[in-house]
Amino acid sequence: MSGNSRDYHFPIIRDNGNMIIDNKSKAELLGKVFAKIHSTENLKDKEKRGHEITLWRNIELIHNEEDSEEAINTTFSMIELNKALKSSKKSTPGKNQINYCMLSNLSDVGKEKLLALYNKVWEEGKIPSTWKEAIIVPICKPGKDPNLAESYRPIALTSCVGKIMEKIVNNRLMYFLESKQKIKNYQFGFRKGRSTIDPAVCLEHEIRRAQANKESVVAIFLDVEKAYDMLWREGLLIKIKQLGIKGKIYRWIRNFLTERSISVRINNEISSNYQMENGTPQGSIISPILFNIMINDIFSSIDKSFGVSLFADDGIIWKRGRNIKFVKRKLQEAVTSVENWALEWGFRFSISKSKVVVFSNKKLNININLKLYGEEIERAEEFKYLGVWFDKKLTWKIHIDKIVGKCKRILNIMRCLRGKEWGANRKALKSIYVGLIRSVIDYGSILYSSASSTLLKKIDKIQYQALRLCCGAMKTTPVSALQVEMGEMPLEIRRTQIAIIYWANIKGHNETHPPLNTLQPCQEKEKKQFDSFGWKIMNKIEDIGMNSCQISPAVALPIIPPWILGEVEVDLNLLGKGREIESTEVEHYIGRKYSEYIQIYTDASKMLTDKVGVAFVIPDLNIMKNKRINDKLTVYTGELMAILMALEWVEESREEKVVICSDSSSAIISIQEAQSESRQDIIMEIMHVIFRVKNYGSEVRLIWIPAHIGVVGNELADRFAKSAAKKPNMELNVKISKKEIKNIVKVYGKDKWQGQWDRGSSARFYYSIQEKVGELRKCNRIKKEEDIISRMRFGHTGLNSTLKIINKHNTGCCSQCGQLETVEHIFVECNKYRNEREIL
Repeated sequence: MSGNSRDYHFPIIRDNGNMIIDNKSKAELLGKVFAKIHSTENLKDKEKRGHEITLWRNIELIHNEEDSEEAINTTFSMIELNKALKSSKKSTPGKNQINYCMLSNLSDVGKEKLLALYNKVWEEGKIPSTWKEAIIVPICKPGKDPNLAESYRPIALTSCVGKIMEKIVNNRLMYFLESKQKIKNYQFGFRKGRSTIDPAVCLEHEIRRAQANKESVVAIFLDVEKAYDMLWREGLLIKIKQLGIKGKIYRWIRNFLTERSISVRINNEISSNYQMENGTPQGSIISPILFNIMINDIFSSIDKSFGVSLFADDGIIWKRGRNIKFVKRKLQEAVTSVENWALEWGFRFSISKSKVVVFSNKKLNININLKLYGEEIERAEEFKYLGVWFDKKLTWKIHIDKIVGKCKRILNIMRCLRGKEWGANRKALKSIYVGLIRSVIDYGSILYSSASSTLLKKIDKIQYQALRLCCGAMKTTPVSALQVEMGEMPLEIRRTQIAIIYWANIKGHNETHPPLNTLQPCQEKEKKQFDSFGWKIMNKIEDIGMNSCQISPAVALPIIPPWILGEVEVDLNLLGKGREIESTEVEHYIGRKYSEYIQIYTDASKMLTDKVGVAFVIPDLNIMKNKRINDKLTVYTGELMAILMALEWVEESREEKVVICSDSSSAIISIQEAQSESRQDIIMEIMHVIFRVKNYGSEVRLIWIPAHIGVVGNELADRFAKSAAKKPNMELNVKISKKEIKNIVKVYGKDKWQGQWDRGSSARFYYSIQEKVGELRKCNRIKKEEDIISRMRFGHTGLNSTLKIINKHNTGCCSQCGQLETVEHIFVECNKYRNEREIL
């Protein structure tokens, strides 16, 4: 608080009764402990024999050095390197102290040398040993004894130079696995477009169907012991070969996994090097996808009548039915099958952490007695799966109670940060609410929104308390007024928004995505209207008018590998000159530099009615094309579509040299980087057309030009784009993106909130001051003054009218004139303050 720093002293560590005091000895002890976690000595004899049998069965496969001419094995390109560098965030470097910032700021020559190094490593299949050495910083686990070596978690710092290459290899490996659908659909971990809530939604839907049919669902939650630490590397190499991954990438991964070592650092002392015999490298970029490969077929031998889900190493097997004895017998067969798989591939399940839960509305006294390794799996009444608490009747009571308990602790922190006349201002307190309370409330809300109104009111109360703390309001202040003042919509509307956005995300997947099954019609929905996510969301989609819209792909995978597509030549020289540049200078620049090129101008326009038009013009050839695309799309999408239309014309006409002029810098930069957060699908289409055009021998360049300065071609394109937006009918169907769905949902939520605020019966005095929701006033005063202003705006102050509400005053009337003592009375009516009113 005072700004004085203190030296950090690592705690004394106890080891077999001895006190380890000096940092060097502590580092050596922790190095041995961390190395032991990965030691082959942890394996039992049965597991070692399982390794030997699996190796013997696949001996030819693993030693086959067959090369491959597949695209995944081609040399690395500069576009891949730049993409990897751009995606790198700030991170502590490894032993060589070279960080991401240094690499990102390399000159063009420096990047070429770095790329040459990566390609040499790629060709030879030998990774520098320093890239495989990790510095371990030990961090004490929460709630553990800091004086025990076993209480520390290793945080690995590895070479940033090596991790950039890992990113490039990881991108290629991910493309290969996803494009060829090698990863099982039930695996949701470490995959783009998928989240922790996906498997929870699948399980919830199955339980609701069972409740509608008066059935039960028996679910086994499996926990893998030391899943990452003891991963069998030779087994992983076998799995990689079985997936058809061979050649340079296979040799690189094999070398990457061998001779891994760690050294522990405590303050300035570093331990000796310790070899890691098993497991994926901690802190590695590529480790998660390698783990996915290893655990990929865990449920492959299980019958399709079972439900299964997997997020990394958190797995569930469930089965639905009325005959519990039959369900139990089939589940035991499934568990045995998974046991055998684990023995073959070097995994072991934790008996103590695995649990069985029977989801049913019936009172069942049947002993489930499912066994894992011959020991009974403990039966639980509820279980926390991926952050969501599932209770046996799916009432969500336990989950909501956990949310409330967690949020109350944050509320206490907020109370400590403010007083009547001092403390954090409303902006700081709201940041705490948004980051630490609202985020907790949001997670899983698409599931627990089916809870009873009594339970949901507990969460509403948390929001009310937090907002009241933020603006220093009286306890009598209506919650609706607090929400408008702080710009926080009612939680019910927010839950609807989150559900619709999640719906859009799963609709962007192909038909093999498991959560899509929750949206399919089923007979259980007709029997009884249970509030399953998949059943109730469709009503909300119809309300918002989106039931017929097509969603763009959640993960846009190009047909041609992205590193093969190559770079697009882009000219951004005019962007550096700012928008003060004159039209004559722009036209002179284009005419001088691109005199031999056909000049195509593109533009998009969006009306206030949300209608969107796109166009391109070729003044020299007197060619113009414009089309109206789907309503409510963004201008950014329109600009990309205009460029795509122009490129399709180039592909048809086979012009040799073409320059496309666009006033959208964001669209051009996205094409240059072959990356877009919202419209990767259109970017990929553009890249494919350019790739084909180049193969025909044509040359295409893109250039940014400033808008609305009188450039003839740009003005023509703008006019025709506006004309297209006014056409009565849509001419080009463009799928809507998740980001555009968010914009629609945001407007929908705000309109719904505004309707509630307009029709409300409480906080009418505040309504007379603030009629519109979502409009925050500026708060630049000190906290005490802001609190006073807020209370006056609410009309809930320390005046008699408010005191009467809490039984602190008998009449609530003004002692001077006998009328109800309100804020309005004091400022406008009361004779007692006539002089003060004249001064104001």
